[in-house]
Amino acid sequence: MFRISCLRRVFLRGIILSLCITVWKSASAVGQPVKAPPRSQESRKRTEDQKRSESLWKIAQHLHVGEGSVIADIGAGNGRDTWTFADIVGATGKVLAEEIEKGKTKAIEERAREKGLRQVQAVLGNVASPSLPDDSVDMAFMHHVYHHLTQPREMLQGIWKALKPGGFLVIVDRRLGTLVDWVPREERGEKHYWIAETTVVREAREQGFFFVECAEQNWHVKDVFVLIFQRPADIQFKTPDRDPDLPSELPIDRILPLLAPPEPACDRIAFVALGEGRKLVEPILDATSCSAIDIVLEEWATQKDERPSPIGRRSIPAVLTESGNPNLGPEPIGAIYFLDSYHLLFHGPVLLAHLRQRLTANGCVYILDRQAPGLLPRREASHRRMIAPETVKQEMAQAAFALVREEIRPTGDRFLLVFKKTDGKTLAAETSSGK
Repeated sequence: MFRISCLRRVFLRGIILSLCITVWKSASAVGQPVKAPPRSQESRKRTEDQKRSESLWKIAQHLHVGEGSVIADIGAGNGRDTWTFADIVGATGKVLAEEIEKGKTKAIEERAREKGLRQVQAVLGNVASPSLPDDSVDMAFMHHVYHHLTQPREMLQGIWKALKPGGFLVIVDRRLGTLVDWVPREERGEKHYWIAETTVVREAREQGFFFVECAEQNWHVKDVFVLIFQRPADIQFKTPDRDPDLPSELPIDRILPLLAPPEPACDRIAFVALGEGRKLVEPILDATSCSAIDIVLEEWATQKDERPSPIGRRSIPAVLTESGNPNLGPEPIGAIYFLDSYHLLFHGPVLLAHLRQRLTANGCVYILDRQAPGLLPRREASHRRMIAPETVKQEMAQAAFALVREEIRPTGDRFLLVFKKTDGKTLAAETSSGK
């Protein structure tokens, strides 16, 4: 009996001790934040899907695309965005869910049937064409599709033709700024080599699209670009074969006297010339005995070996910038010409610093460019192919160049600014004194 009583007492003491520990832990936890259980993968996916759907609604509303509209979901995949677009256009609209794999289009058809969405129509395209009806689409949309295109120009032409005049193309993809993955286009189809926004803008413009705007404010994910383009509504643009928003032609006889090198006997001059600006290169060289180098901007190039059109009958060595570095070598430069190209710069501070190192004491930098109607953000100026003179002056001053001459509208839509380098201290003093 005595042994049993002892065991009972030990057992009771153990229960009491356990209760005390539990109470103590509960008291210690008072006022402490309660950790929420980790969200399941399914819960996170639902949240992401909801945010993405909200972004699609924002973009559609921003472009006045809604009830009764026709939307082409290019590269629709499993239809993730297709179902949101079906809600946006309603029963009276249409969603053309385009894919290049028959299995995917069949799956979309079956799912649309299950959902009772008669406005959804699956379309089988191919790598060179979306195979959409001409003049039928109000908005074409591509999400993380463009960087896979192996024949982007042909695809853009097909989308241009499918859009109604005034219709929009929205491209969401990844790589703000300039190209990093210099991968041949034929290798992009199966892997994720991200494309640069500068490449997309150039290719879209050259296939007949107006650049409208950057629209990242309507998207829920950071570090992506959202670019909006438009098929011109003007009937003069009947085919997608040229940039619809080019600067005017350059009157060479009128401009050339303004660009004479300050040192006719200099050893070397550098050109950063594109489009109409390349017409001036040969006449400038004819007026001097200088050798020349052609600087190719990575902001322009879509392949590492791509170069602008040849300069007349002359053969000029060319270099491609790398994150702004032109890799010029040690030889001095007597004059630098930005001809219809300065607006493109994404790596301006780096490029200007290297050019300044090579520019001779009396050398000049000539900047002939298309004038924007007002101040534009630097990125937007690049995509619109125009820039405000005030922006150029500010950037050049920050790079320790001083303005020595300004020609207002030497052509109807351009300006000409001429700079010399300063020691930096002089420029800072002039800036602080308001000169």
